[in-house]
Amino acid sequence: MLLSILDDDRGGCFRITPHDPQAVVTSRRYHAGSLVLETAWKTATANLVVDDALACEGAPTLLRRLSSDAPCDVEVRFKPAFDFSRHHAQWHVDDTRLTAGDGVTRVALEAPAAWRVRDGQAISRFETAPGKELMVSMRQPGDTDASSGTVDDAIQSWRVILSASDAVGCSAMAERVLSKQRLQELVSTSIAVLLGLLQRSGGIVAAPTTSLPQWPRSSRTWDYRYSWLRDASLAGIALWRARQHSAAHSLCAFLADAINEHGPWPVMRVDGGVPPAEEELWHLSGHQGARPVRVGNAAASQLQLDAPAEFIELAFTLAAHTDLPAPVQSAVTTCAEWLHEHANDRDHGIWEIRGEPRRYTHSRMMASVALRGAARLADEGKISGDASAWRPAAEGLRAAILASHSEVLQLHDEGGGADAALSLMAHVGFAPDSDPLQKRTLQYIVDKLDHDGLLDRYEGQPDAMPDPCGPFIFPTFWLAEALQRSGADGSRHFEAAAAAASALGLFGEVADPRDRSPLGNYPQVQSHAAFLIAALNER
Repeated sequence: MLLSILDDDRGGCFRITPHDPQAVVTSRRYHAGSLVLETAWKTATANLVVDDALACEGAPTLLRRLSSDAPCDVEVRFKPAFDFSRHHAQWHVDDTRLTAGDGVTRVALEAPAAWRVRDGQAISRFETAPGKELMVSMRQPGDTDASSGTVDDAIQSWRVILSASDAVGCSAMAERVLSKQRLQELVSTSIAVLLGLLQRSGGIVAAPTTSLPQWPRSSRTWDYRYSWLRDASLAGIALWRARQHSAAHSLCAFLADAINEHGPWPVMRVDGGVPPAEEELWHLSGHQGARPVRVGNAAASQLQLDAPAEFIELAFTLAAHTDLPAPVQSAVTTCAEWLHEHANDRDHGIWEIRGEPRRYTHSRMMASVALRGAARLADEGKISGDASAWRPAAEGLRAAILASHSEVLQLHDEGGGADAALSLMAHVGFAPDSDPLQKRTLQYIVDKLDHDGLLDRYEGQPDAMPDPCGPFIFPTFWLAEALQRSGADGSRHFEAAAAAASALGLFGEVADPRDRSPLGNYPQVQSHAAFLIAALNER
């Protein structure tokens, strides 16, 4: 049985299956060096292969190629759910061509056989033949540009793009933990995921899904189909480390333009605009019973000090190798001035805690590091700004954090327990790798948050939601790297987080501690970026 991501009854689908109730999927994999998906089916009389590729050279087109070793009866079923099933589809059928829309959104499909529409869905049924490839496609109506290419063109395009990363070196920890083949597969897939989630507008989607729960059937269901300033900045750093320099610069330029227009806010649409208000769609059943289904994200209105700090870190990384374009320089200055003014404000932190704002240690740590980095860029003439004000502010923040947390760093200025995000202190250079405070803090995180190698995000339950949450993937990778840098062994945590990848090599936001299967929105940019930062040598 094939399940929809959201609501098997009212949710949409675009399925290609053998018309055989006993047919089974025997394998699913990406073609090597690409994000072109191959799904193999076995029926009583044939083996059917379906390749899915998003061709983007011309008009973006979803291509679905079918081939078989014997005649195979195939059904294509298309059931759109416009505006989350609040609008009914309006259909136009012209033999093998089909158009569906709701007055706002329209899509056009083409299949090898005529379409028939019934009960809100369209079906095309046909038979494959050995040695003959058939194609099903979906694009926007009017997009007839043949330069979209073929499935093989898409595979080759991916391989050319990813070849820029062929020479990257992997960390000793990654090579020690994973086989050479598995490490190469995860690195290649993670780079491809980051590149694949980059939009033509320049933004990167934090995850292409909404409302996948952070615990089975729970209410921790969020919409991550937007561009997070924090996640995008870390993705840019990961892409730079993977030698995808053009993509890293493009992402940084997009973020700079958004900051220069709107200010250093944490969440935006992938075109740089303001996201919609969060909305709960109670007419839909969520993933395997999880509710509510949400669109929009209230985090867009939260104060999160670490988000502009992460952008400054991205710019600082690029500035070490090349000059920063004027819009990026301006955005760095904007973020530094904003942090200088607001660094002591209470915020909602990296975990976007839905409760009263507090002075979160991670937020203030990132603000301190970012102001220090911005001051250095200003001293070097790479940006304009008041380094004489930023540097003492950075040192003042650092001193205040150390005064409040003399033994170990904790969640907020009143204590609060362990915080997995503080594993990032090693990566950003808040303290030297050999610093005793850093070593104690890392051990404290392990003691309080470890679940068989994976990390809970923080100790206790600062928000008002009663549902549990699975351990998080990306801070587990952060911890693994931090332990290595401090002279300890991060292998156990790196191995646990890497094992949470799906069969396709995709990381979710969190993992089910019972079997390490992905939970939360999937695939998630932050998790793939953290894996690359931990797995690849720093340059």
